[in-house]
Amino acid sequence: MKPNTSIAMQTLIEQIHTALPFDMPEHEICAGKCVGCPKKMLEYIGSELDHYQCQLNNEVTPTLGELSDLARIAKKVHRNMARNNLV
Repeated sequence: MKPNTSIAMQTLIEQIHTALPFDMPEHEICAGKCVGCPKKMLEYIGSELDHYQCQLNNEVTPTLGELSDLARIAKKVHRNMARNNLV
């Protein structure tokens, strides 16, 4: 049985939190080469995650499009973190 979109969104949010270096200190994020400002990218994806988590907490059911958009954004941010040797 496939999960509903709320469960899928919660799972995606948890996967993104574990895959990206949200707990890394700012001085480590901004050290070394900087391609595409990883600090701003983390802030952006963090605000997106907060938004969707708030919607889930308020029992707003996400659409498949929202799931797809968040996954696409997370892939781009992860790729940026890899370019900056942070993941």
